[in-house]
Amino acid sequence: MSYASFPPGPHASYPAPGAPGPGAPRRVRARSVVGTLVVLALLWGLVLVVAHAGLQTVTGQALDEVALAQAKADRNAYFPRPVLVLAQYAPEVVALLAGVLALVWAVRYRRWTAALCAAGAVIAANVTTQFLKHGVLDKPDLGIQQIASNSFPSGHTTAAASFLMALLLVAPPHRRARAGRWGAFLAAVVGMLTVVNGWHRPSDAAAALLVVAGWGLVAALAERLTGFALARTGRNRRGSAGAGLRRYREDRSRRRRRLSWREDRGDSAYVPPAHERQAEEREWASSSGREDPRGGTRNSGEWNDAAQSHAASNGGGQRAASWDRQSPSREAEDGSPWFPARPRTATALILVVLTAVLLAAAVWWPYPTVAGTLAGRITVLAGYLGIAAAAALGWAAVAARLRSPIR
Repeated sequence: MSYASFPPGPHASYPAPGAPGPGAPRRVRARSVVGTLVVLALLWGLVLVVAHAGLQTVTGQALDEVALAQAKADRNAYFPRPVLVLAQYAPEVVALLAGVLALVWAVRYRRWTAALCAAGAVIAANVTTQFLKHGVLDKPDLGIQQIASNSFPSGHTTAAASFLMALLLVAPPHRRARAGRWGAFLAAVVGMLTVVNGWHRPSDAAAALLVVAGWGLVAALAERLTGFALARTGRNRRGSAGAGLRRYREDRSRRRRRLSWREDRGDSAYVPPAHERQAEEREWASSSGREDPRGGTRNSGEWNDAAQSHAASNGGGQRAASWDRQSPSREAEDGSPWFPARPRTATALILVVLTAVLLAAAVWWPYPTVAGTLAGRITVLAGYLGIAAAAALGWAAVAARLRSPIR
């Protein structure tokens, strides 16, 4: 027989509207803002470094041209035609799917502030790419590349990657690790496919990913500042009409839950059936700070301790173990559940080091670096790793600042 961990009693005490709970955002620290701005300067500084090396130097233009020629040769040799046809539409498909999923998560989890910041980041990233390509950067004709017009940064990569970044920003805390991991992977794949399709050179795609990552950091910081401002406004306006309406909805939801429990188990039990209790447990374990059915709020650590003690008293040790596996193992500074950042910064640094080693090998190769030779394959591999490194570096920087749930 399954019992609810905390059946609501007749003397439940509810928190005042707008009162901060364990998951409420605290003040934004100055060192957090400064750290975000420093990382932002590093990411966009890398864009300028890549732009200078890939556009203004003979070595950079030569490596980009050899990598593009080698990618075209490998495309015709190793990829079947159906795969190449699908690769032509990959940026649009990835952008569409990521945008739809971000909209679904924004509506389902009520991530309105994050959705607005993410939409601003998408627009800003695409406008920045076009502005840099057509209004700021210029590629001199050094007699190396066949196409002398500027294609830096990649608009296709920016479009798909910006929606993947929006998905990470809108994702609820318990889905951020997966959204960050898959977002960085798909962004890198789209950037590589633009090279395989012959649309852009590796430096174009890498720079586009860094531009998107920079605007993702700006959006993450804006969301945090906005959440803090809204939290302070809500605490200072406890008697507002919005707070009263929110209180009415919460009370009505509690009354409906208590009524369903009475009808199902009797007026003296106040407990739900087993399937409803399991659904409540999964929801509590995956959320950042749900309301205690008795009133007030509890963080995940308190829910976990209470659930284990109740399961032990009723012989449910196996059920308590499954609860513990679902719950986060650590807590953030504000007492809310801590969720890991994916991809990790160490992964991005490893990719950056490998890219630098391969580029150094291609530059100091004793024989001419042309497509079809070992040096040509090392060059295109360095280009692919550089794109992956840019994606991992950008997504890791943004995900690391979203570990603590901000509402």
